[in-house]
Amino acid sequence: MTLSAGGCVGNASIDQQDLRRQIGQKLMIDLRHFCIEGSSAECKTDLTELPKEFADAVRQLHLGGVILFANNLKEKEQIRRLTADLHRASSDDLPLLIGIDQEGGRVARLPTQEFPAFAGNMAIGATFARSGNRFATDVGRSIARQLSSLGINLNFAPSLDVNNNPANPVINARSFGDNPVAVAAAGGAMLDAMQQAGVLGTIKHFPGHGDTHVDSHTGLPLVEHDRATVEAVDLYPFRQLIKVHQPAMVMTAHIQYPALDNSSLTSKSGEALIKPATLSRAILTDLLREDMGFQGIIITDALNMAGISQFFTPSEAVIQTFAAGADIALMPYEIKTPADMAALARLIDEVVLAVQQGQLNSTEIAQSAQRITRLRQQLKVSPAQQSLPDSIGLEQDLQLERQLAEASLTQVGTNKLQLPLNLAALKLHLIAPDQTKCQSWMQALSGWGIKAKSVTCSDLTSFEQKLALQQIAQADLVLGSLISPAQSAAELGVLADLQALPAMKLTVIEQKKLLVELLQQAKAAGKKTVMVSLRTPYDLTDFSNSADLRLATYSYNQKSQTAERPFSGPAYDAVIGFLLGEVEAAGQLPVLLK
Repeated sequence: MTLSAGGCVGNASIDQQDLRRQIGQKLMIDLRHFCIEGSSAECKTDLTELPKEFADAVRQLHLGGVILFANNLKEKEQIRRLTADLHRASSDDLPLLIGIDQEGGRVARLPTQEFPAFAGNMAIGATFARSGNRFATDVGRSIARQLSSLGINLNFAPSLDVNNNPANPVINARSFGDNPVAVAAAGGAMLDAMQQAGVLGTIKHFPGHGDTHVDSHTGLPLVEHDRATVEAVDLYPFRQLIKVHQPAMVMTAHIQYPALDNSSLTSKSGEALIKPATLSRAILTDLLREDMGFQGIIITDALNMAGISQFFTPSEAVIQTFAAGADIALMPYEIKTPADMAALARLIDEVVLAVQQGQLNSTEIAQSAQRITRLRQQLKVSPAQQSLPDSIGLEQDLQLERQLAEASLTQVGTNKLQLPLNLAALKLHLIAPDQTKCQSWMQALSGWGIKAKSVTCSDLTSFEQKLALQQIAQADLVLGSLISPAQSAAELGVLADLQALPAMKLTVIEQKKLLVELLQQAKAAGKKTVMVSLRTPYDLTDFSNSADLRLATYSYNQKSQTAERPFSGPAYDAVIGFLLGEVEAAGQLPVLLK
């Protein structure tokens, strides 16, 4: 397959060809799906092996990198073959930048049966007061070891967003907390551990996604902090890490920050729009490059997110972000078919034309491409990292995952129960977000050797109120659990994945309201009541009058499945261990509950 687009390619001068090479270096695409025939909208086939058509496109368009998603990543040997083929497709014999969102916790792409995701950043934040940077360092090192063993050299982590908005739908437990100093300390430790283990790190989402109530996958958030607050809160972790830790990359946020730039752009509908940070030269060049002194690579968040794509065409977004100072445009165009590859070639032509017409500075484009090339050259000459045998690495990761789950378990408010509980002598009723979480609680009881007098479980996705009330009436202890906020596109990959999710019988908000009512009824009937937040701790404020004991785990990860314990998970094990007096709830809330 030969990709050419427009008349400027066939008669291109050497300078034009070099310019196309530079622009290709500055594009990073996803390859989640691929179909040789049919339309892009119809294509649902996961790409797990590199087709010749994709390899040809990477080579002919001189692409500098790709991003992988869970669709691409099924098991370790398959992943290793895919990344090896991608590196071989490079047009200049340098390693491609192969990136991934492997933050841990809420956002993790690797198959969890082989690569535990750990409990995530807010769990790490909950250990900070007692353990300092231990878990940030250990988790960062383990994630890097996992990625390096698979041929993945770039991680879009850690998140430095200071989550000071409890209603934040997309960051929330992905943040280390609401204290900028603690976020910077934990983020710096994780970044150092990853980069010392041979994987490039990325601090995100610049200049901060913490105080938003809109998900930039689905809309365009606006942060109305004054400049002093922006400096003291949002920018503080970024300044610290750029000053001290030398991150390889900074990822931009599709967020309006009028305190940093209140100028506007005209959207594709003709609307005047305050420039989002991704398209703002005042933010990316004047602030990040010049004022903060960042010398590494500036990469955008995915340009096909609604925060950009609903206002700008792909070529407009790429041209505007390059004009603002971004080095790499991430996912400017979703590539699923050969026709999409031809469209990407036409996009490159439009960027070439923007340079020729003076809309983009050719010197800046060349300097940016050279920054990327230098980084890829460093990857080629960097010493090979020591790798562990797969079985030993998995065992170490599972042990670390368990340790983090136990160290981060947090008691919120006053405990009104007499602990430890003799769970074997009680009738238990569990209320869980779905059936697999019911199974996880059952497995946790079994793992601690507990055979209660009876155990029943209500599944909130298919809730039967009459049956639940009967089971609660017969129980001695009622344990409720909730996963909130609802899934965002960040966990899944792109907005289309979120739209494809099946509708739940009850929304998360409705689940929480129902849980409050059920626990209130149980408590009024003299039952012992426990409420466990399996993601955000903020919801626990609503259970202060209905739960005798409130616990935050920050995650609901399930372990690599085995025949003996198919739905087990470290968070559930830690909670049951605490009720039995075998685990200490040593975590401290990393956010303020109102």
